[in-house]
Amino acid sequence: MFESREAIVNQMRHLRLTMPRALSRLVAATLLPPRCLLCGFPGASLDLDLCEVCRDDLPWAPPSGDALVALRYEHPVDELIRRLKYQGVVAHARVLAVLLAQIARKRDAVLPALLVPVPLHTARWRERGFNQAAAIARHAGNLLAIPVARHAALRVRDTPSQTALDLNARRLNVRAAFALRDGRSLEKLSAAGHVAIVDDVVTTGSTVNELRRVLLAAGVRRVEVWAVARAT
Repeated sequence: MFESREAIVNQMRHLRLTMPRALSRLVAATLLPPRCLLCGFPGASLDLDLCEVCRDDLPWAPPSGDALVALRYEHPVDELIRRLKYQGVVAHARVLAVLLAQIARKRDAVLPALLVPVPLHTARWRERGFNQAAAIARHAGNLLAIPVARHAALRVRDTPSQTALDLNARRLNVRAAFALRDGRSLEKLSAAGHVAIVDDVVTTGSTVNELRRVLLAAGVRRVEVWAVARAT
């Protein structure tokens, strides 16, 4: 009958999308209308470069109690993420972020006050030239009017890829891999109180859980995990 307090809070936060920003999106969509990355038909909305049919046919993930996950890591989602991650097709970051933001809006829950992308080690960042999790977080943050703490956390160990490791090896691989940048980052995270870690893909959750442990130890009251896709 009446909307929950959480839903009202989320609506009020979403209204922080100012008129200049909304106008710039409209102008951009008019000059360069969104086209579906998968079939070439017109996009389903001003922000989404997927048509309605391709969007609806995506492998959407069922609701999960332990994390906010939008999709299953299956075709064509796996290809979109791989091309973003390894080929530098940064336009895919916006598409994936829109899908993640749509799922976040559908929840009857208070949105986090801050987004924290999973950081890359310096060596990996130099190799790729960007952090795919940070790119996704930036677009999702713009859509949801949530600030992004891009540099609050550091990856202090250049850990090997998790792909070929079993569960225990994955946990050991990322042990003590993260730290906060400085005291200012600590203050910012503690003041936020409620943050969400953003990543492209989660499998066992070892990486995001290790970062979550660091944030909780720093005094963050509540830490969620947001991921575009879950791999099995």
